[in-house]
Amino acid sequence: MPTDAGGAPRRRTGRGFGPGRALRSLSRRFSRGFLLVTTVGVLATEVYCALTLSYRLQQRTDQLVSHNHDRRMDALRAGRGLLPAEDGCGAVLLDDRGGLLSSAGDSDITRQLSLSVAELRAWADSGRPRAVAGRPLRAKVGHLPDGSYLVTARSTVADRAAVRTLAGIQAVITLPLIALLALGARWNRRRALAALRELALSARRIAEGSEEPTGRVEVATRPVDELESTADTFNYLLRRIEESSALRREAARSLYELVGAASHELRTPLTAITGYAQLARLGALEDPRRLEQAMEQVHQETVRMVSLVEDLLLLARLSQDEVLEQDPVDLAQVCVRAVERARPHGTRHTLRCVVEGPHHRVAGDRQRLEQTIGNLLGNVLAHTPEDTSAEVRLSLVGDRHIIDVIDDGSGIPEALRKRVFEPFFRGEPGTPPGPDDRPYSGRGLGLTVAAAVVQAHGGTLGIEPSERGAWFRISLPALGRRHGTNAATSASVP
Repeated sequence: MPTDAGGAPRRRTGRGFGPGRALRSLSRRFSRGFLLVTTVGVLATEVYCALTLSYRLQQRTDQLVSHNHDRRMDALRAGRGLLPAEDGCGAVLLDDRGGLLSSAGDSDITRQLSLSVAELRAWADSGRPRAVAGRPLRAKVGHLPDGSYLVTARSTVADRAAVRTLAGIQAVITLPLIALLALGARWNRRRALAALRELALSARRIAEGSEEPTGRVEVATRPVDELESTADTFNYLLRRIEESSALRREAARSLYELVGAASHELRTPLTAITGYAQLARLGALEDPRRLEQAMEQVHQETVRMVSLVEDLLLLARLSQDEVLEQDPVDLAQVCVRAVERARPHGTRHTLRCVVEGPHHRVAGDRQRLEQTIGNLLGNVLAHTPEDTSAEVRLSLVGDRHIIDVIDDGSGIPEALRKRVFEPFFRGEPGTPPGPDDRPYSGRGLGLTVAAAVVQAHGGTLGIEPSERGAWFRISLPALGRRHGTNAATSASVP
């Protein structure tokens, strides 16, 4: 099966994956929904208007019929006979069998007022106008004392014509209106979604440009607030992705540098050990004195490798937020012991420890805290001349214990202060010679380990500004309530 070796992954460009198709679908839904709602609203309004007109005309007709009917009923009861019809109404007087006795008004109406006796009785009992079945009339029936019936009616032909006229006018107006609304929706759809389409295309162009989004989304055509907010959200997302990508690159670069530096540091002792092993195989170390010197050198290189590996393992553990021991620790004893262990033999370096105040207890790992101060003092011994003096000062400021490691050497250049805590970073190409005329074997991890240990104890390690020499300051949280003040007592270890 053929494959594309080393080729970039193909992008999915099918019909269902483009922003244009999604926008077209969205715009069509908006347009169809708008047209549907508008059409239903217009038709409902027209039907309501037609029904309202029909109802109002029927009410008007019923009022006219009732008014004329009541006048004639009063006249008949008073014996004045059947009055002439008014307001387009017609009236007939029927006997108790439905026979015509007399009529008044429009003959077209009176000819259609032939009702059965049952209908006459039922309508008379209702006392309100009713529609005549199969005829465009509204009629009201009244029962007289002599048993006869008065029927008053009015034609609804004009009312029905008015309603039909209104419906025709509505139909003539509605069809062009809906067509105009459809065109307006189409035009508005293109205009309103143009900015959204540009936004989607810009996002796609940025996504397809490179693996790391460096561009930003812009809305060029008079954006509305919602689109501006969407563009801002996209740009915020792109910034976060770009920042995350930069952090990943930096982490990868730091990892490569760390691996390279660790390999370089391990290569030196391994080369020495391998060289002595080869000399031993070739028989070049038969002299007991030379063999003893070689074994001593192998031992020193082995100790150096073990120390380097332990420091790397410690950094790995601390980077995974592994909790160190949390026992009560007296910082005064830690500082004094660290100074005693770091005090050089055979050199003119001067180290002393000053403890201000009687109570300096924290929760932590005694061995790691002593290692931290020892690393800071080792940095002084490795990078300052022999006549340099250094001081470890312990004090209490508020609820924080402060450990200052100060020397009067040449100090740390401003440009290097931000990098001194990086793994395997060395600010000088060489180091001053030790008592045996060999450079101090600094591994470039002392300050890195110190900063990691202090941070694991909830403290901070930084460089303070100083007119001369280097000034490292450790700040650790105090354990419980403290008594006394900074100036209560003062002890000095020369």
